[in-house]
Amino acid sequence: MRVLVSGIDGFVGSHAAEFLLGIPGVEIHGIALPGGTGKNIKSVISHLHLHEVDMVDAGAVERTIRDVLPEKILHLAGQAFVPTSLADPAGTFRTNIMGGVNLLEAVRKMQEKSGTKPTVLLISTGEVYGHGASQPVTEEAPLLPCNPYAASKVSIDLIGQEYRRTFGVDVLVARPFNHAGPRQSPVFVIADFGRQFAMMKRGKADRVMKVGNLEARRDFTDVRDVVRAYWALLTHPCSHAVFNVSSGHILTIRDLITLYEEITGIHVTVAVEPTRSRSGDGLYVAGSNARLVASTGWSPQIPIRRTLGDVFDSWVEEIAAE
Repeated sequence: MRVLVSGIDGFVGSHAAEFLLGIPGVEIHGIALPGGTGKNIKSVISHLHLHEVDMVDAGAVERTIRDVLPEKILHLAGQAFVPTSLADPAGTFRTNIMGGVNLLEAVRKMQEKSGTKPTVLLISTGEVYGHGASQPVTEEAPLLPCNPYAASKVSIDLIGQEYRRTFGVDVLVARPFNHAGPRQSPVFVIADFGRQFAMMKRGKADRVMKVGNLEARRDFTDVRDVVRAYWALLTHPCSHAVFNVSSGHILTIRDLITLYEEITGIHVTVAVEPTRSRSGDGLYVAGSNARLVASTGWSPQIPIRRTLGDVFDSWVEEIAAE
């Protein structure tokens, strides 16, 4: 089975590559931006068929799809950080919307010419629901994006559903809530805290924890469980088109610090920095995973304590190497 993963050298993409390597009979093709470092996939790159393609280059995307003839496509490539979308909304829209459109168009054309009909999983986000939905949020909640990143994801989310209805492309949409694990950028909270604790462990920082809103409540899932959910969607017959991916368990930012203290044995003083907070951080954000569980049998397996421990260990190792 030929599986194509766009953004394979990213945080989630690298975990997807590792997961797929454990499945017999899977031939893994990955799309990465030209000139990338490949840092996240260096341990598995020899087992992949790597294609350097900018997803906003429609011709290059079409050639890649035509050459690979994938049977399953996991579309992870995109801009995934809210503050970046505020600084560069046009770039975020171009990457997240047109990158997805180019992929869908390439699949539509391949389907018409060759009859090959791959399953495409587009990755949206729980951010599409905004802050007004009742909790836990179901897939039926209205889409009320509150930032350019979320708006870009709403757009490709709905476009993907339209390709399913109008052109018969086998498109599914996943709306993941917060997820974390090793190799995540420290612009995200669990990775940021893990790095701060690792710096303290290595004696490179004082035991002062820099944080935003301690009472923000979030639904966190381990990235490795998220990847399993994506594969379950790609390989199970689904009557629905849209699925939340979430743990169903809520933690505050304060809870994360307490857990890190227990895991590392390091006790910290907390320093709140308003610049680390963003609009809506004080609100309760949780996703219902009932539809995903009922459709695929998936359930999260990795407890948050293990996630935090693995993130911390990976940062200790990286800082030591530096």
